[in-house]
Amino acid sequence: MIKRIIARLDIKNNFLVKGMHLEGLRILGYPEFFAEKYFKENIDEMIFQDVVASLYKRNQLSLLINKITKNIFTPITVGGGIRSINDIREILINGADRVSINTAAINNKKFIKESVKIFGSSTITITIEALKIEGKYKVYTDTGRTDTNIDVFEWIKEAQDMGVGEIILTSINNEGIGKGFDLNLYEKASKLCNISLLAHGGARNLDDVYRLFINSDVDGAVIASAFHFNYYKELLKRKEISLQGSTNFLIDKDYKKMFFFEIQELKKYLKSKNINIR
Repeated sequence: MIKRIIARLDIKNNFLVKGMHLEGLRILGYPEFFAEKYFKENIDEMIFQDVVASLYKRNQLSLLINKITKNIFTPITVGGGIRSINDIREILINGADRVSINTAAINNKKFIKESVKIFGSSTITITIEALKIEGKYKVYTDTGRTDTNIDVFEWIKEAQDMGVGEIILTSINNEGIGKGFDLNLYEKASKLCNISLLAHGGARNLDDVYRLFINSDVDGAVIASAFHFNYYKELLKRKEISLQGSTNFLIDKDYKKMFFFEIQELKKYLKSKNINIR
């Protein structure tokens, strides 16, 4: 199986943002600059996620995706605030290859089945936000704000039965803090999953991604902080950062533990470890 390396870009008000545990969002810059950088570095895919769309019941990424896909030719998944067939159609018309649905999948399973029937399973992805509490993994929605009281592994089984083509599984506990992937979560989830499964949340260094691939059967690693902050530091050195916001977090103890890396650096390392990668 060829493993995929995927960049996730969280969007708020058309800015690229990043936080910890899906919260505490900081503006990093314009997403189109980062997307172009990753495309040139041969990223396999990109995920654009409007991280406040469900909270404010909106879907605002169509124009941004239309702009980005004029110069970038790599598979793109778009998520956030998608609640109707028209929402999906608009995103696809503007250049996306897939849509990712979280909250609406929980609230309206009929919508997911209808979407699969109209657009095909390869176009419909379900995002699952998993929070581990007292040893149990629960499904959350609204960017980790709302507890559904649904067991993650039961939801994985149900999502597959609805005919979707892929699941993106986010570890809220590990997301954005450079703790490494939750290997227990992904090992167990991949044993249950008969469709494509992507792991998101916790990549700290090159070895974390390698260990994810050898300890689970996930199809790909979704990475945000390690890619974004590597490029962000490059922009700082070139004095090309002109947006508001403090950069002091880059010297905080939690971030100093992280090893930021480039896409080609990661791919070269994985190939040296005999991981089948593009």
